[in-house]
Order: sequence, then C-alpha cells, then structure tokens
Amino acid sequence: MPLTLKDIARMAGVAESTVSRAINNKPGVGEETKKKIMEIVREHNFQPNQLAQGLAKKETHMIALMVTDLSSVGYEIIKSIESVANKEGYNCIICNTDNNPEKKKAYLQLVLNNRVDGAIIIGGELADKSILNLALKKDGSLVLVNCLAEEMLIPTLLVDNSKGSCLAVSHLLEQGLENIAIVMGPSDDFLESEKLAGYKQALEKYNIPFRNDLVFETDGSQEGAYWAFLKAVDGEGLPDGFFVTSDILAIGLVDVIKTGGYLVPEDFPVIGYGDSLITSTISPSLTVVAEPLTNLGSCAAEYIISLIRGKCPEDIIKVLDPVLIKRESSIVKKTK
Repeated sequence: MPLTLKDIARMAGVAESTVSRAINNKPGVGEETKKKIMEIVREHNFQPNQLAQGLAKKETHMIALMVTDLSSVGYEIIKSIESVANKEGYNCIICNTDNNPEKKKAYLQLVLNNRVDGAIIIGGELADKSILNLALKKDGSLVLVNCLAEEMLIPTLLVDNSKGSCLAVSHLLEQGLENIAIVMGPSDDFLESEKLAGYKQALEKYNIPFRNDLVFETDGSQEGAYWAFLKAVDGEGLPDGFFVTSDILAIGLVDVIKTGGYLVPEDFPVIGYGDSLITSTISPSLTVVAEPLTNLGSCAAEYIISLIRGKCPEDIIKVLDPVLIKRESSIVKKTK
C-alpha cells in the first residue's frame, strides 16, 4: 500500500494539515518539524496524488482534445499537441464526439466542471452555441483548430484550406484541363466549405465557368467516392480531372477509377488533400495538398497552455499555409 498523508502524520506525530503544508512548502511549520516530515517523505519515496492536489487547486494539468471525427484528424496534430503539452507538465485526453451533439455536450461539461484545465476543439462545423457558452463561462480555457467562431473572438488556429484548394485546381487548369470535378465531404463542415470556396476561386482566376454538376458532395467515406465517380461518368459532361478533399475520398476515387478500366493520370488526373500514410499507398504516387499539421499542433498546445497560465497569445487568429506536392497522379500525359 502506498504511503498516505495520514500515515506520515502518524509517523511524525503531527496533524495531516501540517504534513500538507510542509510538503507544499507553505508557511506555518517549524523548521525541526518540517525536517522530520521531509525525512519520512524521502525515506518512503512518498509521491503526492497530483490529481487530488490539482482538483483542490482547481487545476488538473489535463487538456481535452475534442475532435468531431477521429478518423478525419491527422495524427500528426494530436501527436504534436501531446508532445508540447507533456514537456510543459500537461497530459491530454482525446474526446471523439463522432458528430454527436450529446457527446460533445458531455465533453464540454468536463471543462465547465474543472475536470480539465482547458480544451482544444479540432475541426467540425462553425462553433455552435455550446462552444460559445463555454468560452463565455470559462474565459481563457479554449482554443479552436480548423474551426471558426463568427460571433465572438476565440483564440483560433487555421490552415488556409481555400488557398490549398486553389493551388490544387490551378495546377490542373494550368495544364489545359477545364472540366475539373471536386469530390468533397458534407458542405456544412467548415473545412469542406473552405475547400469548395478555393475550388471556385481557381475557376474564376482562369475564367472557367462554375458548373454545379461537377461538384460531388458525399458523406466523406470511401464508398462516397465510388458513388461520385459513377455519377460523374454517367453525366453529360465527363470531367477531365478530379480534385478530392480528403485522403479517404482519394483512396476510394483512385480505386474506382482503376476498377472501371481507366488510368490515372492518363484518363483522369487526380489531386488529393492531405499528405498521410493513407495517401502514400496510392499508385501512381498522389499529388496532394499538404497541411503543416505538426506546426499546427505545436501552436495549438502553446496557445492553450499560455491561456491556462493567464497569458494571451500575440495573434488571436493565426493562419498557416499549406503547400502543393506534385507527384505522378496529376501530370497530364496526353491531350484531352
């Protein structure tokens, strides 16, 4: 059985409160008494219950990482947040809401009840009423990552997804393609809406008319990409290239193109979004928009720890730029 404050108090012949003050270097304990208590502590390698201490001080040294869909969040973000947090003495818990409002409400309650010191909310729709209420009630304990609050100023970190999409579609248009299709997840997701905006910006830049029939909104799954391609080839105006807004969709699209007897990029050049382990398995090698996920996670951890410690970040809203990594899948090899 581990040693407790009660055990040390009994061994030293003092009250538990005296032991607590001595261990935490608080005033009110005589030098001889303190020396006696600390000798017992060292002899028995006593380790205070940090969680209990934290709750007493309304500090837990725990940070909640709240994600709307764990499968869609780059592991680099979580890994980077955890690395910075651990160095600063904080642990992280992952709260996957799975787009369930009740689960999100329950996890937000952790912050309200001081079970965690702060929360990083990653992705999803625009910040809703529950998040705004939390920000109002728990000032300085909330950071948004790739999520946006329109009604109030909350420390926020974003990747410029519209810029990333514009880079991708522009790359295809620069090679003489005109009928570029976009295969995307639900448009009510903030990140997806930004990618659609970038797609439209590229078309406008090259004076290409926007065609609603080339926008394929799916549930974001691999099967959704299958459906999108089948619908595209059954349509009147066949696309001559595809921009895909996630790695899962890219896997599905390239697979269904090959299954249908077509070639990438000879028949359909393809550009994906996200440079991940998943996209690295695609053949031919996939051109992708790569996000600075490690930097994004590091900044998010630094932001929340600063806020917990009562310091405001210099930039309340910080936007990071993605880059286009050109590989085989997007290089046009014959005239369409």
